[in-house]
Amino acid sequence: METDLSVSDVMSRRLITADVSETADRLGRIMADAGVGCIIITKEGHPIGIVTERDLVVKIISKNRQPSKVKAQDIMSTPLITIPPDKSVELASREMARRRIRRLPVVQDRKLIGMVSDSDLILVSSELGEILRDIIRQNNPEGEFAVESEWEAEEKTPTVFVQGICEVCGNLAESLEYIDGAYVCTRCREELSLYQ
Repeated sequence: METDLSVSDVMSRRLITADVSETADRLGRIMADAGVGCIIITKEGHPIGIVTERDLVVKIISKNRQPSKVKAQDIMSTPLITIPPDKSVELASREMARRRIRRLPVVQDRKLIGMVSDSDLILVSSELGEILRDIIRQNNPEGEFAVESEWEAEEKTPTVFVQGICEVCGNLAESLEYIDGAYVCTRCREELSLYQ
């Protein structure tokens, strides 16, 4: 385990924030324009919550609420779970798995200085794969990591998996395909076809 790596070594410094009074429709536009899946909510300049794409779907769209009338403070997840920049990536990974979250804002002296995501941590070290599989497992309990008998797995095994860890190269991939008993990313799938 690469214990000398700290959160500050792997965090993204690109931060998207909005005030608690911002409306949900504006939050959605900000996230879409920035190409991000979450936005940190602040009050008087201090981070106090987070709104994710999932929050917009579950708390607005699924309930047929009018986004222009819903404030960030009404849909944000709070209290904001944060981590100091000097903590280890291992601790960050374990905290994300324990709390079932995919993003961890990095805060120092009440000031938001970065963000670390499950993808950031996967890229850092393949040795963190087991811990990060817990994060993915909590997001997909019926998928690749579910514990079941072999015959149950064969009946339920999807041929395409949206996101997960390639069982050949060990990297996080946006799309995996089930080939010969393993989930394989696009790059490895192309390499496998060269040898067949």
